[in-house]
Amino acid sequence: MRNADDAVTSALVLLIGRNGYWWQRRAWDDDSHPGCLDFAAGGGIEPGETPLAAAERELAEELGVSGLPLRAVGEMRLGGERCALYQAPLPESWRLGPEVAELLPMPLKTLREQALHPQLADWLGKADGPGA
Repeated sequence: MRNADDAVTSALVLLIGRNGYWWQRRAWDDDSHPGCLDFAAGGGIEPGETPLAAAERELAEELGVSGLPLRAVGEMRLGGERCALYQAPLPESWRLGPEVAELLPMPLKTLREQALHPQLADWLGKADGPGA
């Protein structure tokens, strides 16, 4: 998603547990990058919504989580889209939404070897995209 004024169009959330990052595996029947690993939660910013509100909404929709303290970590162009990145602690429990197959911990080295959503591949510096 690009827009004329180059505004942030997506909000992405990195969840950090005691032993590192946690990642979302997209649902196997998802219409966009099924089964690929992705940020723990994220998606487009709706009209009139702030990036923070979008991150909170995506956490609720995808992981059934609310009230996590989100910390802004910056903005990046990922997969051709300008994204706001947030960090949050791993919640004690979650309820996966229909877009998510699983939430799992994985070190960055292992993650790099997996099929990835293009934004996550870009974040990791994998220029060849999914499964590269």
